[in-house]
Amino acid sequence: MSKKCFFIILSIFLYFAMSKPLFAEPVLNGKGAVLLDAQSGQVLFEKNMDEKLPPASITKILTAIIAIESGKLNDLVTVSANPPFIEGTRVYLEEGEKVVLRDLVIAALVYSANDAALAIAEYLSGTEEEFAKLMNKKARELGAVNSNFVNSHGLTENGHYTTAYDMAVITRYALKNEIFREMVSMKVFDWEGKAWQTRLINKNQLLWSYKGANGVKTGYTKEAKCTIVASATREGQTYIAVVLGSIGNNTWTDAERLLDYGFNNFQTVQFAHPEEVVATIALDEKNKLQLAAEHHFSLSLPQAGNKKVESRLSLKAIGDSVDQGQVVGEMIYSVNGEDVGSVKLVVKEQVKIINWFDRVVYLFAGIYLLQILWRIVQKWRKSRRSRNMFLSTTRSFYREL
Repeated sequence: MSKKCFFIILSIFLYFAMSKPLFAEPVLNGKGAVLLDAQSGQVLFEKNMDEKLPPASITKILTAIIAIESGKLNDLVTVSANPPFIEGTRVYLEEGEKVVLRDLVIAALVYSANDAALAIAEYLSGTEEEFAKLMNKKARELGAVNSNFVNSHGLTENGHYTTAYDMAVITRYALKNEIFREMVSMKVFDWEGKAWQTRLINKNQLLWSYKGANGVKTGYTKEAKCTIVASATREGQTYIAVVLGSIGNNTWTDAERLLDYGFNNFQTVQFAHPEEVVATIALDEKNKLQLAAEHHFSLSLPQAGNKKVESRLSLKAIGDSVDQGQVVGEMIYSVNGEDVGSVKLVVKEQVKIINWFDRVVYLFAGIYLLQILWRIVQKWRKSRRSRNMFLSTTRSFYREL
């Protein structure tokens, strides 16, 4: 089977000449910070984003998404003897108390309840140590490779650390989950526990004070100081701000400055949408290959200055048959000559290419079929002549009688 190999460069130049002034980079109190575009994953600003620091209760973001993805949110959890004795913020769980897993996850996210986080870990993995292994496995799968988690709640322990970038990566993943988004945007939640019935108030003040804020989690320990992961959406664009090692009210200011920097300095440009044809390739005189983006692709571009965006289409070797949905290449995007991302391209409709070998095969097959047909016709004619001769002889015999 022949192979057709293509390497095609398609250039698209987009120029952005914005009159809006560029806002200065934020001055932050926190030790480590990052601003991430939630859709593209671009880092738009960072301060020591790879420095390993204690996360405090933003640890519960990872705990929560693991619990949500377990598919057991409606399970009834029996609290063990351990959660009632944990330090810090609690919802006062009692040993033997039965609580729906969903409520435990909400208590951990909205109110930062350490006993709820521990109960989640023990229910899903048996022990907190085993759950920590699950946390680290998940973190590495997501690309958060500079973190190590030893508990589900974030209280200070040796070897429990993360980075601003890793927490942004984990949060970006978690925010793709509708249940998670719903939980972290809750301002209040009515808790109906055995020992405590109250209205839990979300500790994330930005949900009330910052335009477009929709999550996600705060934290504090003496060693970690104040930590926060904040998200906000305006006009379809979502940014994730992470601050580690801040102090007091400076934490809110740091998060707001990061988010403001994103909304004031960048605009989102959509380049590709799933199932939208981005290129059509002529394979031969009859067949054309329509290529679509495998997923959404967008970039946050600075609003000030001229920006030249170029796209390059690179295709793999293509055989004589390509199936619908088959990945055959990628579109690579660059800004001012620097590659910034890519999206895989898939075949929109199945195409069967008839090459020269196929044509020869079909030709000989056609000749062979014609020969068979000719033989059938010849046999039919011969049979007809024999029948006619028999009828003629029979008629002559009866006439003689």
